[in-house]
Amino acid sequence: MKGCGRSAIAGGVGVVLNGQTAHLSGVATCGKIHLCPVCSAKIRAARSEEIDTVTGAWQAAGHGLAMMTLTLRHYRRMPLGTTRKRERGGLVGVQHDAWITAFGVRAGKMWQRLQTDHGIVGYVRVWECTVGADHGWHPHFHVLLFTSRPWTRVRADAFEAAARPRWVRSVERAGGYRPNDKGLKVDVPRPEDAQQFSRYLFKNQDGKARFERWAPGAELARADLKQGRRASRMPFEVAEGAAAGLADDVPLWREYEYAAHGIRAIYWSNGLRALLAELVELDDRTDDEIAAEEVGGTGVALIPAETWYAEVLRYRGRSLDLIRAAENGGVLAVQALIAEWGLVWGRDVLPAPVPDAN
Repeated sequence: MKGCGRSAIAGGVGVVLNGQTAHLSGVATCGKIHLCPVCSAKIRAARSEEIDTVTGAWQAAGHGLAMMTLTLRHYRRMPLGTTRKRERGGLVGVQHDAWITAFGVRAGKMWQRLQTDHGIVGYVRVWECTVGADHGWHPHFHVLLFTSRPWTRVRADAFEAAARPRWVRSVERAGGYRPNDKGLKVDVPRPEDAQQFSRYLFKNQDGKARFERWAPGAELARADLKQGRRASRMPFEVAEGAAAGLADDVPLWREYEYAAHGIRAIYWSNGLRALLAELVELDDRTDDEIAAEEVGGTGVALIPAETWYAEVLRYRGRSLDLIRAAENGGVLAVQALIAEWGLVWGRDVLPAPVPDAN
């Protein structure tokens, strides 16, 4: 993460404009979905697109979807914790231990029977976390259930009634407080909204109104684009405060950074991807591969490695200034900016290479 977006991996760093958004090319990436806002955005966008694709194909084949949300009772005094060996504890320790015994590898035959009885053939589980001024850390799971047939509300209520006691018992056994009735919630689309699943299930709430439609993939994967409700915040909002030097946010971000290490952001149940591969082509790239992939666009400038390290990285904020200049005025704005820095266009900073016509 230290060299992400900073270390040049070739002879120079490019400034690229894609529509109205500029980015840097030719720099190292870290692939850390929880901790790096740049890599997180790229990874989550790809995963979101894949989830949207598979859910659309799944429904088109006559199957169903439902969303199970799992939460914990949490208070400001409770640490976020960690899932690391020998240090496992806190809220995320309780959350993951409860999952294992309620719906995971140690759930037993009763969970297998419950899935069979309700036609659940697999799931995608996504970890998300917010923090609030009043109630502290709030880690939770979104679990997208793939069912053999679409569920009615009656079927969803029956599954919810059977699954909730499992979650409650498992949380208590893991050392957490007993969840209330909202600790496990299941949502399904109405029959008349089967083809508009996302509009029914994921309504435009705080932070979601940026999208024309808030699809299953976005609800599951795009934590980088969500904003916390009311007084709660998403982790990158905390990081923004920490970067600005807010005293309360610095320890909060460090706590999150330690806790998020090793946590799977997106988990597919065994066999589900193989089943979905029969319907649609899947994205088999790793997070690192997605983060490292160049987005593309129109080249604005090429900064040789020597100039990059000596004249850009040495000065705080210059790389961001380059991006903003490109977005605001393209090549001319970048030329004006580097002139302000005392650099010479065509010597210290070069025109972007012309793409090969072939």
